[in-house]
Amino acid sequence: MTQNTPQAKRRFFRLPDSLFGQLFSILFFGIVILQAANFEVVCRVQRLYVQQAEKSRAEHLVTYWFLFNSMTANQRKAAIEHMADSHRPEKLREMVELLPVRPDWEDRTDGVERLLRMIADGFGNGGEEAPAVVAGTHENGVGIFPVHLTVLETAIQLSDGTWLKVTQPFNIDDRYVVWSQRLFVLLEALVMLVLTAMLLLRVTRPIRKLSGAADSFGKQPELSVPFPEKGVKELRDAAQSFNRMRERICGNLAERDRMIAAMAHDLRTPLTKLQLRLDRVEPENLRRKLQETVSEMRAIISQGLELAKSLSTEEAAIRLDMRAFLQSMADDYADVGNNVVMVNSGQTETGSVIIKARPLCLKRCLENLIVNACKYGGGAKIALSEEDGQVVVSVSDNGPGIPDEMLERVFEPYFRLESSRNRSSGGIGLGLTIARNMALLNNGDIELHNLPEGGLLARVILPRQS
Repeated sequence: MTQNTPQAKRRFFRLPDSLFGQLFSILFFGIVILQAANFEVVCRVQRLYVQQAEKSRAEHLVTYWFLFNSMTANQRKAAIEHMADSHRPEKLREMVELLPVRPDWEDRTDGVERLLRMIADGFGNGGEEAPAVVAGTHENGVGIFPVHLTVLETAIQLSDGTWLKVTQPFNIDDRYVVWSQRLFVLLEALVMLVLTAMLLLRVTRPIRKLSGAADSFGKQPELSVPFPEKGVKELRDAAQSFNRMRERICGNLAERDRMIAAMAHDLRTPLTKLQLRLDRVEPENLRRKLQETVSEMRAIISQGLELAKSLSTEEAAIRLDMRAFLQSMADDYADVGNNVVMVNSGQTETGSVIIKARPLCLKRCLENLIVNACKYGGGAKIALSEEDGQVVVSVSDNGPGIPDEMLERVFEPYFRLESSRNRSSGGIGLGLTIARNMALLNNGDIELHNLPEGGLLARVILPRQS
């Protein structure tokens, strides 16, 4: 059963993670609350208006009674004829008649109960005993009223026994105006939301681009490009700071690469001289140990030069058929006696898988993984698959694997696992570092996983391009 912990409540009310989502959510809910409050205020005003209008109508009918009750028959007739010639608009005009008997409207009294109470209260406030009053509504207009209007008919008994009948439009509220205002405010809110969303997209899109540029810079600084310094002032300032940081870091990295390459190059000459002089060293056992040390130093220098070269490249990216590319590499290693095979990934094996990559860099990356698999796992199985719009090259072996806590550390330069890599085997801890650098030069990355049945799985993840 799910417990209602404070943490669960915080998750339930958590805003979206993105800046656009949070700002838009705050504005959206603010507008919803504002619209709800406005709707409630308008409804209250409308109810007050209707109540006041009904009270005015009741007072108006009571006034009619006092007026006609004080007139003679001829005066009443003249007043009715004068009111019939009124030039007021039809919807505001009233029809006044005198009836000899009480009208039978018992079946048309729905919705008029409150009006009858107000008429009675009006007579009480005037100090008169309320006369007999009947009222009813009529769905079809009569006489001067349009046929679609609901009509209110009210009859009040005069002192001489006749009945004063007043016919009026029944709908006295301002629903048309009120709902027009509500729709206008709603449309206004929707327009504001659209404009706000456009503004937020305009503001947050460069931020997302800056985040992507920073991520690309973190993966491969040497291949990054300056971020465009345009947009609002805050974004221009952030772009300028990013570009200054990029220039300083790229300058330091370039200086480091030049220093490593120069040192490795300059050390080759004294090592060659040392190698020649070792041929005259006696005894032979000592000479062999010294030559092994020189060979190890030469391997370190060679790997150092390759590490420096793996940090940047001028090789152009081209369209590459990965299936044919991997099959060719597997055949080359199998021809020289290595246990390297291309296996089925479980997906459809027909058709070409095209990516845009730097072939020499990608080949050097995969070679390091294949060589490690053959050296420490007895062979390599290469598989090609597509996952979420990306191309994945898997290189697996049947070796001892790597401790889980070391799966990421093995990519650090000169880091070695003593149980599997040592000086005598030629490993100096740069193979996986170079492989990852080569993958990064192709906008990809490498992941290492231990297989449940034993062995190590290396996954080279590359962007898919048709």
